Amino acid sequence: MKVFVVIVTYNGLKWYDRCFGSLKSSEIPLKVIAVDNASTDGSCDYIRQHFPEVEVFLQDKNLGFGRANNLGMRYALDHGADFVFLLNQDAWIEPDTIKNLIEIHQKHPEYGILSPIHMTADKQHIEPLLLQRIADYKTTDPQLVNDFYFRTLKEVYDTKYVNAAAWLLPRGTIETIGGFDPIFFHYGEDDNYINRMLFQSMKVGICPQTQIVHDNNRPRPLYDSREHEVLMMIDYTDVNKQHNIKQDMRQHWLKAITSIVKGRKEVSKRHYDDYLWLKRNRKAIERSILTNKRPGLNWL
Repeated sequence: MKVFVVIVTYNGLKWYDRCFGSLKSSEIPLKVIAVDNASTDGSCDYIRQHFPEVEVFLQDKNLGFGRANNLGMRYALDHGADFVFLLNQDAWIEPDTIKNLIEIHQKHPEYGILSPIHMTADKQHIEPLLLQRIADYKTTDPQLVNDFYFRTLKEVYDTKYVNAAAWLLPRGTIETIGGFDPIFFHYGEDDNYINRMLFQSMKVGICPQTQIVHDNNRPRPLYDSREHEVLMMIDYTDVNKQHNIKQDMRQHWLKAITSIVKGRKEVSKRHYDDYLWLKRNRKAIERSILTNKRPGLNWL
């Protein structure tokens, strides 16, 4: 059994000892790949010097999270990978993390993605984003909260989302779904990937008795135009939904005019920006949906 770990690196020196160091303690052998997005902090030299067992692929520009991961997944498949474990540069595993996930998959092969619980850096809390999704009964099997409380946890629970900080992907998942859609540069690519899995009737699972640490506790603004555009892209590229982009463009145009007449300049600007965004991205969205509805090695 061949297990490849793919880590996209970008100016993350402060995490590398914990991230790459944790992989050395894995209870099963791992082949580790680092795809570096043109770091400027000496990342590649540091990894090669301190972790010579890692295969480093230095890019001449920042490809973004999804496209860089695609290079690693393609390399892993070409070299006979049975499983690919995607790990963020700001995350690190426990010695039994990957072994446990593989054993769970062997008992539950219907899951196309398995992810552990993501702990904060002090290991005192569940990562806020993941906790929010676990608590949302529309996203994650509500039985998980019940079993947490009564300490009767099962190995795996269904979910419709878990971020890609630590995904175990069996080879069959990648051969069916492909790689991350390059329409996403950073953020949103994991939502899109899971939507494509659900379209192909594949399951996503959270394994609450298996952990990683994810040092991600950054606050999120109440409104951010970049985040808003990512959320729009997630929604419009969801292969499980039907959108009429031309009609939506007309609606945003009319609301922009109505709002400016009412003196609501900020609201008007948002609708006008959404109109322009849809106009600019319509063709790319249509190509994305057409491609992602077909099973295969898309984007790899």
